[in-house]
Order: sequence, then C-alpha cells, then structure tokens
Amino acid sequence: MKQAVLALSAAASLVLVVACDGQPAGPKLGELDPQAGKPVAIDTIESEQFRSWALSERAAFLMGRVIAADMLFRAGEREAATAQLEGLPNRFIAADGGALRALGFEPERIDMLSAGLELGRAEDEVARLFTEAEANLSAALAASGTAPEDTVTFLMRQSAQAYDLGVRYGEVEDDKAYQAAFGFAVAARDLISPLDPAVYGDLRLELDILVLMWPSSGPLPGRIPPPEMRMSEQFARVKLALTRLP
Repeated sequence: MKQAVLALSAAASLVLVVACDGQPAGPKLGELDPQAGKPVAIDTIESEQFRSWALSERAAFLMGRVIAADMLFRAGEREAATAQLEGLPNRFIAADGGALRALGFEPERIDMLSAGLELGRAEDEVARLFTEAEANLSAALAASGTAPEDTVTFLMRQSAQAYDLGVRYGEVEDDKAYQAAFGFAVAARDLISPLDPAVYGDLRLELDILVLMWPSSGPLPGRIPPPEMRMSEQFARVKLALTRLP
C-alpha cells in the first residue's frame, strides 16, 4: 500500500506555470499518479477500465457517484442528481459481471433509485432509496476486506481527476465532473470517520478540510469553486497523511 501512496505523492508538489497566451495554467490535479495517464472524463470511462479495478475500487467508485447524487437531490437539484447516476446500471454495473454480488452488492437498488428520480417519486421515498443504496455499497466495500487507506488512495485519485476535468481557471467547465469530485471526497471522509482516531485522526482531519473546500452548500450550479491551486495543496496534504499511517 505504501508504494501506491508514494507513487500518488510523487507529483503532489504542483505549481502554476504561465501558458503561451499569458494565462496561468491550472495545476493538473489528475496527475497525482505518474502511471495514471491522462484523466478520463466522467462519461468516457470504458467498461474494460471498470473491470480492471479491484472489487473494492468498483464499489468505492459507485459509492462516490451515489453520494454526489444524494447531495444534489437533497439540495433540490433532481436533474443533476439523475445525471450523476446516468449510465451506472447499464455501463458500469453490467460490466462488473456480477462480481460485486458476491460481496452482497444489490445493483437493483441503484436501478430503483434512478427510476425514482426519473419518475419524480416523493422526496421521502427517494431519500430512503438513497440511504439503502449507500448502506448496501458500504457493506459490500467492507466485505471486500480492503484496507481503508487503499480505498482512500483510489478515491483521492478519482476526486483529483474529476476536479481537474470539472474546473479550469476558477470556473466550472463540467458540472458533472465537479460534482463527482465532491462525492468521491465525501466517500473517503465517511469511510475514515468511524475508525480509530489514534491511527486515522490526522487523515480524517485532512479529509474533513478537503470536503470543506467546496462551498458550504456543496458543488451546486452557480457557486464559485475553490481555486485549483488550493485544491492541489489539500490533495497533497491528504497524500502526506496517508504516507504517515502505520
């Protein structure tokens, strides 16, 4: 695990450079892993890539997207919430080939959730579906037996890549990617929250700060996103906290 974290940290000291047109080029948050290649757009992740991930990573990816949708739904942004879940059942869950089912994952919960949003079901009904889907994914993730710090490392990579795609020069260019970045960060924080503070306290603090980098209302349309440089610095602090785990 430490080797993976060190690889992630290799490019964590990011600086702004001046582009040819004189504008400062934003730091490439998605380049936290020198072996990760160019960040992949939220909507262009291929089924083959999803299948190449460990089961815990698949569950964590789905969890981040569902959490982002949940936040948007509770903020009254049903259309944006629906967009976060779009493609998950057909493109990703189908690509899993049923492997996550062995861990107790019930894909039908996300199907029902998507349908509930699209059909305009009552708020309390959809809120319940979100709670049940997140609890099911959390249980599947726990059943994988993966060390929480390994899952956090994966989620940080996904969050950094999504933020890199979503924000440019202080403006949100891709709402869906920007919002997914938030979901991945919250998923990481929630994973660490209940763990022993004597071991995970510093990591929990840095993840708390990362989530608080977004506006208090969350990554909603019309809100100003945190600057790329500040985000890169906070991602670097999370990576440092990961390397310091026993």
